[in-house]
Amino acid sequence: MLYLPKYPPRQKAAAYYDELAKEIAALLDAAQGHALALFTSYAAMSAVKERLPGHGLRYPLFTMGRSAIHATEQFKASPGSVLLAAGAAWEGFDFPGDCVSLLIIPRLPFAVPDALKEKERENHPTLRLFLRAVVVPEMQIKLKQGFGRAIRTETDTCVVAILDERAAKGKRYSKDVLAALPEMPVTGSLGDVARFIQAVKGPDYFREASA
Repeated sequence: MLYLPKYPPRQKAAAYYDELAKEIAALLDAAQGHALALFTSYAAMSAVKERLPGHGLRYPLFTMGRSAIHATEQFKASPGSVLLAAGAAWEGFDFPGDCVSLLIIPRLPFAVPDALKEKERENHPTLRLFLRAVVVPEMQIKLKQGFGRAIRTETDTCVVAILDERAAKGKRYSKDVLAALPEMPVTGSLGDVARFIQAVKGPDYFREASA
């Protein structure tokens, strides 16, 4: 199931990270933990980590900084827990089974502009054509890689939550996001998320969440 909130956190809002942490905490409760949050920056990851306890976090929380292997081993050894990650976690780690049953993507994974991108931009007559030919397709590839952290086998079940306001229904990159991912039910309701998890997970899943 794909979750796109009806009222996503607004990045330009002064309380953006508070709104984001609140939304993530609500998702964690709906899915009962078992979550991986993939951030596009370590600064954003740290800001959310600081705020989550203030929103009633009930699950063990790990963050993947420079010691990636250690953090992922702790996460896998603590069923029902939550891992906040960035960087290599988008494509370098596998989490099969119920370990990641909620994949949270706070921001779409657009590449950070650099000198090479500026040079490439010169080969396109307009910024719009450059975005459509290069920037958006690269984002879609990275989004697919992130999606693959949760869905590794035909029997895996997961909610993918994209909280970027630009991915919301009718917004700038909504169609690009849907085109990048496999066809699946789409919702803006946390109640639908909770009902989906209840329907597809077995008793052990919920015992892990309450342990």
